[in-house]
Amino acid sequence: MPERALEVERKFTAPAGFAPDFTGLVEVLATAVHELDATYHDTLACDLADAGWSLRRRTGGHDDGWHLKRPATGEGRVEVTAALSADVPGALRQEVREVTGLAAVIPVARLRTTRVETFLGTDGVPVATLAQDAVRATTRAGEDAWAEVEVELVPGVPAALLDGLSEHLVAAGATVAPHTSKVARALAAVPRFTPPASPQAPAADVLLAWAARQVGVLQALEAGVRTDEPDHVHKARVATRRLRSLLKTFARLFDTDRTRPLRAELRWLGAVLGEPRDAEVLREEFGDLLAELGTDVAPEVRHGLLDHLRAEHDRAHAALVTELDGERAAALRAALVSLLTDPPLRGRADRPAGEVLPPLLARAVAEVSRLREEASEAPEELERWHEVRKAAKAVRYACEAMEASVPGLSDEVTAWEAVTESLGELQDTAVASDLIVQVARRSGADPDTGAWRVLRDAQSDRRRAAFAEAQLALAAVLDRRP
Repeated sequence: MPERALEVERKFTAPAGFAPDFTGLVEVLATAVHELDATYHDTLACDLADAGWSLRRRTGGHDDGWHLKRPATGEGRVEVTAALSADVPGALRQEVREVTGLAAVIPVARLRTTRVETFLGTDGVPVATLAQDAVRATTRAGEDAWAEVEVELVPGVPAALLDGLSEHLVAAGATVAPHTSKVARALAAVPRFTPPASPQAPAADVLLAWAARQVGVLQALEAGVRTDEPDHVHKARVATRRLRSLLKTFARLFDTDRTRPLRAELRWLGAVLGEPRDAEVLREEFGDLLAELGTDVAPEVRHGLLDHLRAEHDRAHAALVTELDGERAAALRAALVSLLTDPPLRGRADRPAGEVLPPLLARAVAEVSRLREEASEAPEELERWHEVRKAAKAVRYACEAMEASVPGLSDEVTAWEAVTESLGELQDTAVASDLIVQVARRSGADPDTGAWRVLRDAQSDRRRAAFAEAQLALAAVLDRRP
C-alpha cells in the first residue's frame, strides 16, 4: 500500500563552490553521495506540473520507488510513495485523476541528479537533511543542467528551524529557487499540447489528441476494470476499439510497420475485455426480458440462463485480470505510451487536418456502402450485417476524432451512432438466440418447445425490429450522399 507523509522543505539556487556553515544552529551527522535517476510522468499538457504536483519513478538513493507530491497547506507538500514497479501504481494513478481526469499520463522528463546528502542534527538527533544537487534534465524541449539545494525537515521538527537553516543558506550565497520543484523547472520550456480546434491544425495533432484520450481512459479505468466496477470494462473496451479504428482508418498517415503490431495487440485486449462484458450485457438483457415474460417462463429456465451467464461473467473476468497481470498486457501498455511519446506518424500528417482527414473519412464511408450492398444480397445472413456494423463503427469513431477540428461533423456522429446501435442490437439477437439453444440443450431440453421457444420467439421479434431500424439508419447516412 502507498505510504503518505507531509514533506516540509525549501529549494534554493546554489552558486559554484557553495559551502554553507551551520555552526551554532545544527551539527553535521553524516554525509552520503547518491546518483539518482528519475522519470517524471504527466499529461501532454503538463497538467500536474502546472498544478504544483509531481509524479516520478526514481532509482538511486535510499527511497527507490514511485513518489507523488501534491500541494498541502503552508510550505508543506504531501508525499505519497509506492514500491518500484514498471507501471504507475494504480493507487497513484487514481489519485492524480483529481488533476488529470481521464487524460493519458506519460513520461515527460528524465532527471539525473548527483546528490550530496548531508544529515543535520542537534545533540546527535537528526532534524533536517541538506541535499546539494547537480541536475541534468532531458525533455522534448531539449537538455538543461543546473545546481540547486534543498533543505528538508525531519517529520515532527518545529517549522521554525527551517527559517534558521534558510538564513544560513542565504548567507552562504544561495537564493530562493524560482521553481517549486525540479520537474517544474525542467518542463517550463516544454510547449503545452492543446487539442486542436481548427481545420488548419496539423492532422497529426488531431490524431494524437484522440489517441491520448483513449490511452488515458485505459490507464485511468484499469483499477476499476480489475475490480469490476460498473461500466469500467465497457468503457475500456470502447477505448480499445477507438484506438484500433484510428490506426486503421487513418493508416495512410501512420508508419504501418509500427502500428500493425499495435493494432493486433489492441484486438487481443478488446477480445479479452469483450468476454466479461458480453456476458454482463446478456444477463442484463435476459433479466429484463424474463421479468417482462413473468410466469410464462419456468423458474428452471430463468435460473438456467441467468446462472449460466453469471458463471460465464465471473470466469471471463478472472481471466481478464490474469491477462492484465501478464507480460503481454504490460508490453501493450508500454506500446501505448510510445504511441504518444514517439508518434509513428508520416510527414503528410503535418498537413492541415481539414485537407487530409476528410478524404480518409470518405473512404471509410464508401466501405460501409460497399458492405451494405453485399449484405443486401443475402439479408438473412447476419454475419454480413455484422461486417457492416464494424465498418460503420470505424466511420463513427473517425467522426468523433475529427469533430472538434473539422466543422459539420456533430450531426454525423449522431447519425452514425444510430447505425451502429441498431446493427449492434441486430447482432445481439443472434448471440442471444444461440445462447438460448446452448443452455436449453445443456439442460436436456428441446429449444423449440415450451419456455425456450417463447424466448427464441422474443428474440426473433427483436431481430425484425432491429433490422428495420438499421435499414432506416443506413439509408439516412448513405442514400443522401452523392
